[in-house]
Amino acid sequence: MGQHQAWIPIDDCINSYISESEQSNHKYFKLWQSSFDLMTEMGLDFFYQIKSVKLPINPNFTVSLPSDCLKYSKVGVLNDAGEIIPLFYNDKLTTYAEFSPDRLQKTQDNTLFNLFQFNTPIWYNFWTGNSFTTLYGMPSGAPFVGNFKVDNAAGVILLGENISYDYIMLEYVATPQQDQQYYVPIQFKEAFKAGLAWMDIRSIPSSRRGNLGDKRDRKHDFYNQRRLAWSRYRPFHLEEAVEWSMRNTRLTVKI
Repeated sequence: MGQHQAWIPIDDCINSYISESEQSNHKYFKLWQSSFDLMTEMGLDFFYQIKSVKLPINPNFTVSLPSDCLKYSKVGVLNDAGEIIPLFYNDKLTTYAEFSPDRLQKTQDNTLFNLFQFNTPIWYNFWTGNSFTTLYGMPSGAPFVGNFKVDNAAGVILLGENISYDYIMLEYVATPQQDQQYYVPIQFKEAFKAGLAWMDIRSIPSSRRGNLGDKRDRKHDFYNQRRLAWSRYRPFHLEEAVEWSMRNTRLTVKI
């Protein structure tokens, strides 16, 4: 596959390295697996695929995490504009009886004071020039949508009883799948190939292939290429630095 605008498929990087190192295609699967360790090493793991799914809420007010979920970025519900309104993270929610059908009954004590049973006044804190509004899509002080806590070990999202929806919108970073395509910025192509060259022999005993000097040289070349790639990806422009300095410099007048 070819370049996609300012991005290049990792397939192109792998095949380019295989061709330059004069190896056969049977090495492709090993190099493909190494590519995702390499993306983490280069700080590019945020280019993994981001998924957005609509998940049903279980009767005991929990939501099962997808099996390919690495880390979540948003948990919420939809508004009338198609935006995800986030739930509030509540680390006080207990994981006790999280798989029990009557989880709420087992984890509530009605003798204690509940802060969420009272409505608070709605107020708006941002002036647009014409009217007051809010910066985050909901008025400050409005009754919240709900609260949640994530138990990654158990693979569930715990919800408070306040939520009145039958679904949850979840955005998350998905585990890489072999039948899907992944892209990295074109500036990282050489760094990617240098990283593959290093990882290709990194764990092989020196008695078989690649001595310690070769491993050291390939590692050094990778980190140098990574540094160059980041400088090309986010170049330093003197004009931008001067403009930033002028915006953030405070003039003091001595009287």
